Amino acid sequence: MDDKKRPGETTAYFYLTDQGMALAQRLAAVHPGDLFGKENFKDRLKKAFTEYDNLVCIMACGIVVRILAPLIDHKTKDPAVVVMDQKGDFAISLLSGHLGGANALAAQMARISGGQAVITTATDVASRLSFDCFAKDHGLAIENISSLKFISSALLSDKKVRVITDLSFPELEKARDQGLVDICPTGDAVSHTQDGPDDLPLVVIHEGLTLSPNQDRPVLYLRPRTICAGIGCKRGMDGDAIYESLLDCLKEKGLSPLSLSCLATIPLKADEPGVIQTAKKLHIPLTVIDPEDIAALDLEALNISPSDFVASQTGVLSVSTASAYLASGRGEILVDKKKYKGITVALAKRM
Repeated sequence: MDDKKRPGETTAYFYLTDQGMALAQRLAAVHPGDLFGKENFKDRLKKAFTEYDNLVCIMACGIVVRILAPLIDHKTKDPAVVVMDQKGDFAISLLSGHLGGANALAAQMARISGGQAVITTATDVASRLSFDCFAKDHGLAIENISSLKFISSALLSDKKVRVITDLSFPELEKARDQGLVDICPTGDAVSHTQDGPDDLPLVVIHEGLTLSPNQDRPVLYLRPRTICAGIGCKRGMDGDAIYESLLDCLKEKGLSPLSLSCLATIPLKADEPGVIQTAKKLHIPLTVIDPEDIAALDLEALNISPSDFVASQTGVLSVSTASAYLASGRGEILVDKKKYKGITVALAKRM
């Protein structure tokens, strides 16, 4: 297994002794990161909590707990925190074991140091499928994290969980073979959830499918990030107007905003504050499409509606739909340009 850090991932090592410094240097040689010693230690550790993805603290657990406790927010936001002794005998996953990646980080640090990872997360200890790790590994957005505990509890009690999805995942197939999950396609979702004879907890893996509420049947929603939104707009359009237009288009198509993977447009619109603001608000990247790539498309064959007016203003016959289509890797066009006041929105799905 590769112990090097993931692209874009940031790690900070903290130590208080010379032996701790030597271990930090050894770890950072394989898993690069910034090293911090005793100087301004408390303030630097507090600041690093909000600036780094991973914190590796080579010191006593109590020191770390007392300093970071007031800063802890939520498992979906907090960084991974691993605590190690200065000899590297133990790497303790202290905070954000799954979503933050502390369990995996502890295992990495232990492999490098030749020590032992200390992981107390119940699903890991019991070797059970963990849907928060599953979501992270497959780039799925968790819509309602509060329901996760019911799913994990069922699996830990050897109770079956029903997964509703049209996608294929090796982990789910393995869990099905172990008798832990039942997999059914989205087309059968209603019969399995409303008319079915059981009350199995549910995990829905779909861009927008939402089931009728049932208080006796917990449902966890995982949203694949497969939808690319194309945006065209007049100069100076308000960011809130673009955002609301996009949400309306998604709702009309029955898609969750969490299923968005990017916002796409042409260079002429990429510097629009409203477009930039919308991408930031949705926490998705802004993809800029080359007009030459749009010009090379056969719009008629793709059933993309051309516009001479748009061409006169931008130099291309389509902005929103062509941008969404190309950003999706030439996937499936779900919505050709939908017009709003001064704004056009299009949606395409990665295949």
